[in-house]
Amino acid sequence: MLSLYEELKIWQGAISSLLGFLALMVAALWNFHLNRKRDAALRSDEALSVAAALYGEIMLLRKEAAQIATTVAKMAMRETRYGSSSYKIDSHFLEANKLSEPMFYKTLAPQIGVLSPDLVIAITEFHRNFQEVKISLPLLVENSDRGYDYSWSSVLIPARDAVKNIIPASRKIEQLTSISTPMKDLELREVEEVIEFEQIQYDNRG
Repeated sequence: MLSLYEELKIWQGAISSLLGFLALMVAALWNFHLNRKRDAALRSDEALSVAAALYGEIMLLRKEAAQIATTVAKMAMRETRYGSSSYKIDSHFLEANKLSEPMFYKTLAPQIGVLSPDLVIAITEFHRNFQEVKISLPLLVENSDRGYDYSWSSVLIPARDAVKNIIPASRKIEQLTSISTPMKDLELREVEEVIEFEQIQYDNRG
């Protein structure tokens, strides 16, 4: 017994050090777990804030795209049915139908990566289509020096895609952020008719 007691006295310091080290390791791991949990919560809150801000802006831009597409489609249908239209896309039309600049999307671009990949793709695609509408609309103005005209579909197709393709992503954002009033489906009957008509004409020429 005396020998065992002497042996324990020799190892007492080592055992105490080991227990202290283990306690420090447990405390460090627990602190790391809490930090990870806190960081995950912060990232989740940031993602919800970014998604909600972009959703609100997209909702407004989407209405603009639908409105301009419907107006252009009606002008195209008058021209198709009557050979000409009293309403033409000119500088006055462009001035009266300016599309907004997506400010939130530009400001939050560095943070968009906090969203899930499917939302990033859908939001990026929406803004690409919206930008294509902005670029293509002035090209519908007649230009005799150019020698050719752009089709109505150059505006209508990206506008339609901007309005329609964002719906699945918007539903997901509504669910994540508990938005009670969902983004409405917008009627684009005339737009679809003009796109289909021009596609048939293109196929027939081919």
